[in-house]
Amino acid sequence: MSAGIWVEQAFNFIIFAILARILGVEAFGLLAMVAAFVLFSEFLVRETISDILLTHEALSPERLNSVFWLLALLGGMLTVALYLGAGPVSYFYNEPVARELLIGLSPTVLMISLTAVPVAILRREMRFRVLAIRAALGAAVGGVVGIGMALAGYGVWSLVGQRLAMTATNIVMAWGAVSWRPAFHASRDHMRRVLHFSHRILGLRAAELAAVQSPAVIIGAMLGPVPAGYYAIAWRVIETASFLIITPLRTVAQPAFGAAARDGGPATDLLIDVMRLTGFLAFPAFAGLAVLSEPALVLLFGQKWAPAAPVLSLMSVFGMYLCAEKVQQTFCLAAGQPGRLAVLSWVEVALAAGVIVVLAPYGLPAVTAGFVAVFLLVWPLKFANLGHIARLSGPALMRQHLAPLLLSGGMAAAVQGVVWQLGGLSPALLLLSGTVTGVLAYGLLAFLLQRDRLRLLVSMLGPLGGHLPAADTQGIER
Repeated sequence: MSAGIWVEQAFNFIIFAILARILGVEAFGLLAMVAAFVLFSEFLVRETISDILLTHEALSPERLNSVFWLLALLGGMLTVALYLGAGPVSYFYNEPVARELLIGLSPTVLMISLTAVPVAILRREMRFRVLAIRAALGAAVGGVVGIGMALAGYGVWSLVGQRLAMTATNIVMAWGAVSWRPAFHASRDHMRRVLHFSHRILGLRAAELAAVQSPAVIIGAMLGPVPAGYYAIAWRVIETASFLIITPLRTVAQPAFGAAARDGGPATDLLIDVMRLTGFLAFPAFAGLAVLSEPALVLLFGQKWAPAAPVLSLMSVFGMYLCAEKVQQTFCLAAGQPGRLAVLSWVEVALAAGVIVVLAPYGLPAVTAGFVAVFLLVWPLKFANLGHIARLSGPALMRQHLAPLLLSGGMAAAVQGVVWQLGGLSPALLLLSGTVTGVLAYGLLAFLLQRDRLRLLVSMLGPLGGHLPAADTQGIER
């Protein structure tokens, strides 16, 4: 799963960098402003209602049919809503082309809704090789189409073509890998149970996407497309990095949590292990990115994107939060208890939107800092919710991330020292020197102070490391 995800993101990131150089800031800003509505709708149908198929309960044709037709209905309604709302969105932004862009992107919502059930079947059966090939092939096909259209002079429409081609490829791959086909037979009992689960998971997914897409909408409306473009590029880097780090663990952990519950085993042991690995891997990666944001942006996208460096540095802190919170969310979903988490997530969205509006006159860095601060302040409440579900202490769960956070801070200080000493180097050499320094510094600190997590990582990566030592949940509780 890791190999497939990394290949997919490598394709996506290379393609993104090429398109960023060809199209420029304004095109990406326009698409970010419009795509916020499409991505929000896609998110509601991708891993929402279909997640009920990953819980501990047994599958049946009636349940599969119920989920499929509910998703098809939801996807169709959202697609129609995007089409009808294209005019008001264009008026809201005062950008005439926004209407056509939104209409052009809207079919992806229905396409994804019709593919969610076969993808959930593949995840439940842990057929991650198929999922990995599907993702990589979709990214490659979409990239070829997008770059070809950009070179042919289609401008921002090349980004629309890329998205449509990638989604269509994913549909073909998913349906070709499963034997199940939908039928019209669905019992009322199954439909009622799916609806009971779906309204909570939809609320959670909606809040999750609103949290990361609403800033692009508000920034675009209040500050214009150029600041929105800088925010979009910074968020894309954070999104890609967090996707590479946490998605392999999250994708495998959710069906594994459900499988452990079906077998009567303690899923909390796996939760602790995944939390430990998440902090151990994600925190130093984003701490290094915070220090090396400017050379990374200049090397990847060109000098014109350098003003986004302060935003990327601040968003790197959000990247740490995002990776750790994804693990919490995965456990809550596998336990079938997303309700409280959805409420807390909407609290974050409301507070963040208010902070962005208040801080907009002070510039993009101030907006970003306020946005990140909101999520960090609400985070302890999410730990308390996780502890309630897992029957562990919330503060004790928070302490799992303390050691890697402190070690990452020490590593970042070492990298910053190198940056100050070698500030005259080219972005490539500066990035390379900083990365090598960070890896060596964190590796040494981890060897001296976090050998237990190193052993856990080795057991995960080892060719025979299928059986991990159980986490000491009694010690965690203490």
